[in-house]
Amino acid sequence: MLDAARLAALDQDIARIWDRAEALGLRPGAIRFEVVPARLLHTLTAYGGVLTRYQHWSFGKAYGRIKVAHDFGLARMYELVVNAEPAVAYLLDANSPLENRVVVAHVLAHVDFFRHHYRFAGQPKDMPERMAWGRRRLEALAARWGRERLERLVEDGLVVAELLDPFRDDWQCPANVGAFVAHESPALGPDAKAVLAWLEQEARYFRPQMETKIANEGWATFWHREILRSLAADFGDIWEFARLHAQIVAPAAPYNPYALGLALWEAARDESPDALWRGRSCLADVALVERYLTPATGAALAAGNPPKPFTERRAALLQALDNAGLPRIEVGRVERGELVLVHRHDGRDLDTRLLPGALAAVARLWGRPCHLLTVRDGRPRRWTSQGEAAVEQDADVPTVVGAMPPGR
Repeated sequence: MLDAARLAALDQDIARIWDRAEALGLRPGAIRFEVVPARLLHTLTAYGGVLTRYQHWSFGKAYGRIKVAHDFGLARMYELVVNAEPAVAYLLDANSPLENRVVVAHVLAHVDFFRHHYRFAGQPKDMPERMAWGRRRLEALAARWGRERLERLVEDGLVVAELLDPFRDDWQCPANVGAFVAHESPALGPDAKAVLAWLEQEARYFRPQMETKIANEGWATFWHREILRSLAADFGDIWEFARLHAQIVAPAAPYNPYALGLALWEAARDESPDALWRGRSCLADVALVERYLTPATGAALAAGNPPKPFTERRAALLQALDNAGLPRIEVGRVERGELVLVHRHDGRDLDTRLLPGALAAVARLWGRPCHLLTVRDGRPRRWTSQGEAAVEQDADVPTVVGAMPPGR
């Protein structure tokens, strides 16, 4: 941890950077800064920034990936920001004074983005407290049901929770698969349905972050550069800052969201200052890319091997960003008590390594056979599961595929 002198210096840097950020037009609102060791930062990241959240094996798996990347020098986390009121920013205790200056400027821009972007409007600002309540409720159920039963329910619930319409919180909307199952499942009691409903609300809280990864990181990168450049004479470490910033925006495949987002916001600024500030309020990743990604701003897109034309790379990126990168799966109908889901095929086939386990999870929640209508290799397919295995059928021969636990 930082000693008293370094903490005092950090407080002074935060005050100076905050004043400059507001002078440049940012309005982040209240933020609480905390300095934490790497292990705690990695744990926080695995839990979505909220340690009061319920415990599940998938968070431990995420922690393992983060720690391995850190230990082998493949990636380093400098900070984590939680969208709450006040916002909470965790700074890595191993950061140098310069790294903390960059991180503080980056954090201020992130929180400014949270406060002003339409996708975060109306979100509960007390979500950490709500997650703590959710954890207590789940722990009470574990005591009554047994840990294994609750773990299976949560594991299956996480499969359907993200299948939602981000703009309609209504179980009758076909895209809200999790909400429909939570409301209509003939196999689940009130407590189990309440767990599924809670998992869907958590997914709604995290969904805007999935839809604005490029826009949000690009906004933070744009402004940490502007702030630190304007304070270069005060801090006297412009060359070290240039080196660190170059690392942040270094090329990566298929793209570096920091570099790509920075280039897109630069294009917005070049269009007009008003376009920059309006964009902060209304442009998520798809809209930002559609408006400003050109051959001139697309240098952050990997060309591939063999190289692909820019138009193909742009189209592939937009397709990958659509619906936050999730397949569009909707409730089709209920046939004789069996649930029929429909995949809105966009030219990309579903991953058949994960599909059987995911469909089996839905079938367990529904309590009766579930079907998924999709297209694979250009041919209509129907997958069916009763909770243990998935059967794929085309016009000729059915094939049985063993169910794999989703996400493992």
